[in-house]
Amino acid sequence: MKKSKLITMIISLLAAFLLWVYVVTIVNPERDATLTDIPVSFSGEEVLREDQGLVITEGKDITVTAHFSGKNADLKKLEENRDEIVAVVDVSKVRSAKEYTLSYELTLPNSVQQSAITTFDRRPSTISFTVQRLVSKSVEVVGDFSGVEIADGYMLDSRSFDYETVMVEGPEDVVGAIKCAQVAMSRTKLDKSVTDSLQFTLLDDNGEPVDTSMLTTNTDTIEVTLNVVKHKSVPLDVEFIDGGGATSKDVSYEIDPSSITISGDSTVLDALNKIVLGNIDLASIKNSNEVLPFSIVIPDGAKNVSGEEQATVTIRIKNKETAVIRATNIAFINTPDGYTPNSVTQLVQVTVRASASDITKISSSSLRVVADMSDCTQAGTYQVPVTIYIDGYPDAGVIGEYSIAVTLTKTESSENG
Repeated sequence: MKKSKLITMIISLLAAFLLWVYVVTIVNPERDATLTDIPVSFSGEEVLREDQGLVITEGKDITVTAHFSGKNADLKKLEENRDEIVAVVDVSKVRSAKEYTLSYELTLPNSVQQSAITTFDRRPSTISFTVQRLVSKSVEVVGDFSGVEIADGYMLDSRSFDYETVMVEGPEDVVGAIKCAQVAMSRTKLDKSVTDSLQFTLLDDNGEPVDTSMLTTNTDTIEVTLNVVKHKSVPLDVEFIDGGGATSKDVSYEIDPSSITISGDSTVLDALNKIVLGNIDLASIKNSNEVLPFSIVIPDGAKNVSGEEQATVTIRIKNKETAVIRATNIAFINTPDGYTPNSVTQLVQVTVRASASDITKISSSSLRVVADMSDCTQAGTYQVPVTIYIDGYPDAGVIGEYSIAVTLTKTESSENG
């Protein structure tokens, strides 16, 4: 009895299922269905962009709600493939930039016959959208390096981009609002040059990002190079050549500026402790507070960050006095054979520098004027440089350079010979 009841129940369930399948698939009654969020597609949009130079800006995100009726089986297929339903707007005849309101056609899934479904009560009944001119613009690339921290003893020498400008194409009102393309970099304790490939942000006049969903650019990234170099304050100096009764120990001096800041590779800067402006011959320094200009020459591989191109050196001679002494003791050396020199100049006004105790003792008899005649090879009158010797006062010296006029004549024996 129990087995008989079980069989009866199974047969009843099977009969009920078969009856339901018959009702749904065979009898197939009519019914209605409402589908929402049907996307809108614009047919001919690419041609509109390429041939007419126009682009749809507003209205592309509109969706449609439609009421359908038909057999249950067809509506079921429609609902199962609702992602294939599209509201299509034909824009092939659009020729100018303005606002449009056009009708649309609903395309159904391939599995559903168009004739099997009735569509009514579409909302909205038409699609409104805006068309703008498609324009292009070159915008400047700028950098935001506020997030870059340079290590102590280093400095940012220069920065560069592989693209100085970015070409942007899109709707006229969006492109027109773009001011620049900004790249932003962040680094900490940077002590060497770096190169990064970074994405950029298009900003308007207020520094706000621009919507780029409808824009195209000629590049997606900008390569940014930061040239980081070491910097160092280097003192300026001069070297002295003893002479004119003065040595470097007798000199005090000031250099303006006393130092400059230079930048460059660490191998260059680490070996540089000072920059020598030049040599100063003390025999040429006549005044106690003489000011000399010098050009600041930067070593190869370094850069003058301070910007000063010239320095002045003020020289003071300490514990020395000067006097002008008339030198009349004139002698000649290296006179060519067969010639006799005669000095046209009878005396030389010589500026002598010595200590206060010696300067009062030096007289004309202490000075010898020696003319070297080696460059005079024939008779005539010459201006000959001379060397002044101060006998008996080794710490005294002569300031400046001197010369005398000399007449060179043939000796009588040479003429007779």
